[in-house]
Amino acid sequence: MYEYNACKGQGTEKIYREHWLECPEDIVGRMVRLEPLQINRHAHDFHAITCGDIYKENKAFDPNQVWSFADEGPFSTVKELSHSFIFQRKQNEAGFAIIEQMTGELIGVVLLSNDNPKNLSISLELPYVKPSSEGTAEPIEGCFLLMDRLFALGYRRIQLSIDSMDVDGKKLAGRLGFTQEGLLLKDRIVKESNRDSLVYGMLNSDWNKGARGFLFKKLHGAKALKIDATNEKKEAELEHQNKVLKEKESNSLK
Repeated sequence: MYEYNACKGQGTEKIYREHWLECPEDIVGRMVRLEPLQINRHAHDFHAITCGDIYKENKAFDPNQVWSFADEGPFSTVKELSHSFIFQRKQNEAGFAIIEQMTGELIGVVLLSNDNPKNLSISLELPYVKPSSEGTAEPIEGCFLLMDRLFALGYRRIQLSIDSMDVDGKKLAGRLGFTQEGLLLKDRIVKESNRDSLVYGMLNSDWNKGARGFLFKKLHGAKALKIDATNEKKEAELEHQNKVLKEKESNSLK
């Protein structure tokens, strides 16, 4: 429902509908869409925007701006990046490319890890984005889309672990509404250095009781939040009606 109304509100419902028919696994928002990460689809562009070289409108920069807190990186070639943790993921991990809706350009990648279906918990990794997109609304909406989908699927907890030295990462955790839960000293060894990790959490109860609405309003404004709340109410009523109809059909067959 969020995806449909996000695009309908921008007058792009027809485009969204056609895109959904071709790529139903994509998660579509107002400013960005998330595409399941694939080497042949995203590796070249992701390397181009994170290697530090001049690329399209992006100026040259130190690639450590992107990779300084990551286990690996910077990556000198597309092949090296393709064999890294970004694309070579474990069974309990997933990756998504963050695509800007207006331009169709890739601006970064966001990962999920430590998927635990038994306990309905999962970890969200900080997005890896080109420096010009750091701190903008697009990566925030990318995280919002993932969080909203995960809680809709029944997850109870999303965890975020950040290097205690990562100032931008701590800011993003606050903007997303996460609660700091603790500090793990010498939690990891990253690039031959000790990492103290700040642990943040978001619970489904917090999300449903106001965190989702707060973040949605911050991204899209009060008017859009009101429309979204109306649509959610309609969707809940429709689900209830379908449940009642199924129960009636089941009883009639007995």
